[in-house]
Amino acid sequence: MKPVFAQNAVAYQPALDAAWTGRTSEALRLIDAYLAKHPHDHAAQLDRARFLAWLGDYAKADDALAGFGADDKEAAALRARVLAWAERRDAALALNTPLYATDPDDYDNAWTQALILRQGEWPQQALPALAAVQAVKPDDKDTIALAKAVRLPLFSTIGLAPSRYSDSDHIEIRGIAADANLWLSDRWRLLASATRREHSAALGGPFAPLLGDNHVDEDRVGMGLHFAPSPDTALELWLGNSRTDNGVGSDSKTIGHLQISQRASDAFLYKLTLDRDRVDQSPRALAVMRHGLTADLRWTPTLRDRFDARIASDAFDDDNRRASVLASYTRAVYRSGRVMFDLGLQAEGQHNTRNTGHGYYSPDRYRRYAVAASSYVSLGQEAGLYLSAALGQQRDETFDNWKRATDVNAELTLGIFSHWQLVGHAGYSQRLNQFGRYEGTTVGLGLRYRFCEFRADRCPSVP
Repeated sequence: MKPVFAQNAVAYQPALDAAWTGRTSEALRLIDAYLAKHPHDHAAQLDRARFLAWLGDYAKADDALAGFGADDKEAAALRARVLAWAERRDAALALNTPLYATDPDDYDNAWTQALILRQGEWPQQALPALAAVQAVKPDDKDTIALAKAVRLPLFSTIGLAPSRYSDSDHIEIRGIAADANLWLSDRWRLLASATRREHSAALGGPFAPLLGDNHVDEDRVGMGLHFAPSPDTALELWLGNSRTDNGVGSDSKTIGHLQISQRASDAFLYKLTLDRDRVDQSPRALAVMRHGLTADLRWTPTLRDRFDARIASDAFDDDNRRASVLASYTRAVYRSGRVMFDLGLQAEGQHNTRNTGHGYYSPDRYRRYAVAASSYVSLGQEAGLYLSAALGQQRDETFDNWKRATDVNAELTLGIFSHWQLVGHAGYSQRLNQFGRYEGTTVGLGLRYRFCEFRADRCPSVP
């Protein structure tokens, strides 16, 4: 979403012309050359920050705006929009809300306000500002882009996702899942899912069922509620049943999770999950039930840096207990109109109280360190490709030296703002197991349909 600001011809008009025709990188080079000779041109400085934001480099755009005084309303309005794009909602609101309150019919102020308020658990808060934008310029391309972004979180969805997993230990898991996420009201959503999975392993091997054939079929169904008491907090309860059949007999277990997530500030988010589920690493492991408590943490101290951590404690009904942590640091390295590229580091550790031999990996001391890279490539307004890789080393207590640990993933999304969305993903991973060898691959598709015609007041049509 790149609003165009109409301007009269100026000394750096070639830079503006390039930006307005989508050649933003060229526009940035031209305006940098101009500012090298005219460093105090206020309008050019603002346009340079605007070009950086259009390229997705919000950190540099924010840096460029930091030198403007607090009384500069034009700079404050632009900085509010940059922070909104960067999902710094509180800081953006602090800058833009006074401007919007003073003149709620101003197109730019209302546009930014809607972009800010669509974030979080109450996206419906953005609808009045969106209405003001549409009243001023109903057919403008930036109005249409904003309307799509605002209304997207208000849709209900249904989806279908087939998948296949296989590895060098001859474990194969084929599955197909159907799910629904239905908007009941501004604070409540209904969740439902049904899954069919077929787990197989080499007959007589360490991962095959102890009884029956070499495979176990699993059927899972469940329903839940998602409740948002505030724009920053959500509670979720989901309960279901998992029934397995190994050809000899069946086994039904209650599964589910209770979750709280909160955006504590612009820089810190967390999610706590208490759950009960089967261990699904192999057909034999499906007989083991796990009770877990997980904390997912995210801290973004700057617009360039991000820290993530997952800390988990699990208790299994085979008397094993596990503690694990996965931590990562990511830094935004490159931004352009089409490509984003990040680099970072990962560290992972796991400790189990006993080696169970029940078909899942349970080392006493597992460690992994890796260099990670990720990139998002825009293929247009409705399509994007996400790529990630982690190259590192790993070992556990049974190995005398470090071994390779590689993860590679790709995800292609078609229909980012459309009613129909298709997501295809593929991945490859190397991780240890009881025998010191492992190569696993995953492939899958996700077909999703979004709709909200039955709540047209909450999903206004796009011109």
